[in-house]
Amino acid sequence: MSIRALFLVLALFPAAASAQTVASDPVQESKPINAATRAVLLANKPERFTEAQWLDMMEKPVNRSLYPLRVTQAMLDTLDAQALDLRFRYQMVPRERTRSHEDAH
Repeated sequence: MSIRALFLVLALFPAAASAQTVASDPVQESKPINAATRAVLLANKPERFTEAQWLDMMEKPVNRSLYPLRVTQAMLDTLDAQALDLRFRYQMVPRERTRSHEDAH
């Protein structure tokens, strides 16, 4: 390999590496949670968290991917599904589980 080819590869490597990173949109990250998404978030809140803790935690992008939000058909019937925030992951579940149903299994 010639010296020119080596310098060309070394010059292009940082450019190729920077092209692989995802550009973050600061406007999208600071966008507030709308009412429909907030309702789904609160319906999915674990008992161990307070409402404020859960909402603060779900503001962080890493937690949005760790905690998919479960959505039932009843939720979709009462909420505008097109208004749901696409920054969150949603998982369709067949029905809501009640406390007695979970204890039976």
